Amino acid sequence: MRRSPIITPLSVANTNPADVYISPVNLTANGRAHLGHAAGPFLRMDVVQRHLKRAGHHVRSGLTTDGFENHVLVRAARENIDPSDLAHGFHVGIAHDLASLGIVFDHFDDPAHGKNLQRFSNVSHALMDALSAAGSLEFRAARLPVDDAGSALTPTEERFCIGGWFGATCPVCEASAGSFFCEQCGDHFEPDEARNPVSRRGRIVEWTDNISAFLSITRNDQLVRAWDDAAIEPGFVEIGRRYIARKGQRMRLTVPGLHGLAWNSQQFNTRQILFSYSSLLYAHSLYCGHKDAEASGTPSAFARNSDTFLIGATGIDNTIPMLVGVTGCALGQESFRQFDRIFFNHFLRLNGSKFSTSRGHVIWAGEIAQVPDICIDILRVCLSEICPEEAETDLIPKQLIDRYNAILDKSAVVINRCTDIIKAMPASAACHVDDAMMITLNRLYSQQSAALSLDHLRVSHASRSVTEWLDCLDSNPNHQIAYTWLMGFSILGWPLMPRITEALWHWLGHEGHPLAACATRPSSERSGSVPRIDGRSLTAADIDPCLPGKVVQ
Repeated sequence: MRRSPIITPLSVANTNPADVYISPVNLTANGRAHLGHAAGPFLRMDVVQRHLKRAGHHVRSGLTTDGFENHVLVRAARENIDPSDLAHGFHVGIAHDLASLGIVFDHFDDPAHGKNLQRFSNVSHALMDALSAAGSLEFRAARLPVDDAGSALTPTEERFCIGGWFGATCPVCEASAGSFFCEQCGDHFEPDEARNPVSRRGRIVEWTDNISAFLSITRNDQLVRAWDDAAIEPGFVEIGRRYIARKGQRMRLTVPGLHGLAWNSQQFNTRQILFSYSSLLYAHSLYCGHKDAEASGTPSAFARNSDTFLIGATGIDNTIPMLVGVTGCALGQESFRQFDRIFFNHFLRLNGSKFSTSRGHVIWAGEIAQVPDICIDILRVCLSEICPEEAETDLIPKQLIDRYNAILDKSAVVINRCTDIIKAMPASAACHVDDAMMITLNRLYSQQSAALSLDHLRVSHASRSVTEWLDCLDSNPNHQIAYTWLMGFSILGWPLMPRITEALWHWLGHEGHPLAACATRPSSERSGSVPRIDGRSLTAADIDPCLPGKVVQ
């Protein structure tokens, strides 16, 4: 396992900064981004990249949406709209949703749109050609269902009932499932392996052999060793082990279709496009690496000889796609490399039921962010605390409101008390840190750094250091203690609460973002207006319009 970037102690300069690239799994562009997405991989990776930047590392990040995924076709057909137009419209909406929660990436692209498409096609073909050259492709027939939704004029590729059109019972856990995956147990299956298959747009009338490309990793236990190298947690490794015990180190790479990135071979009997949950999924990351390389003038972070530390993240529903599809594609050729860490999370539920774009059982990130005078920093803290890292968690609106208001009230009181003390100091007076408080700050920074360790990530624990820091200020602090508290709050809070902490950092005379190495370097300069934490208390009346059934997608 590759060693994680070093987190030096507080106030110690990082003399060996690592180059880090973060590429979370893409979002399917069949709907907006909801709080289930935000509280899962995307807020999680935003917190991680701020933590690493705070420690002095060079961090860049990229994200995409998938406009070719089959569920885009399903929604486009239902709404009688061009799939590309629908996908790009949701891409724009997703960008707004994430940004409204302060979740930002260095670049966020729609690879299926405009000039991006050629770059996306190039990196995808380079991947498939590399897999072919390495002997990692296997062409074989798989039985796929055909339904009666079309007519005699419908192209063969569009008659297959696959992806969002296909419903079934999972062959492993017997839960209701669809597409090629079970969201209950995380398994991946071929349609002819599923039980009780049905078409969601008609009636299955026959099964036809279709030749597709499949990934085949021949070296024994190569995938399992790669999972160990990427520090995959045991519960998710078990899902992967169960899959390869049943199906081997193999996975589908193409499906029949017209809407997608084609890859041609004389072996095929229909037009084949890259599968969104293996070859295409990895191609999204390769696209991000290519885009980053163009901007930085350096080789792609995914190039086989790159030293960049690569981080990926996704939900439990993408366990097999990431562990077998993406990791397998990385191992099966010599041009591109695998992730150094992949972080998985379980599902976030809303009032006991899974967040679902298709069912409209969601709170859209952009909608809750538009609640008048809501404090996004506090909302981020609340979402981080219910991040489903160890098991499913449940967002209960009343509990969210109560927690939000408690943190807001305490934060506002302490921040205002300390800034008022510093503001009352003479303009030329020097500030100093309090040694006793620095002992506490050192402990809390170490505690938070352990929670954000890339070897055992627990973003849900990161706020504990911040809330303890809120509690450690006595009722009548002097200016030295007040200054130390504001400095410490800026550093501890920045990964979770970027708006108020950056404002305080700049007001205290520092540039850029909070840096742990500068914790004991006070400045006598203060500029601009006194920062105040924005926002007000929330009520049920604020949240009710954001709940399912009350917001148009």
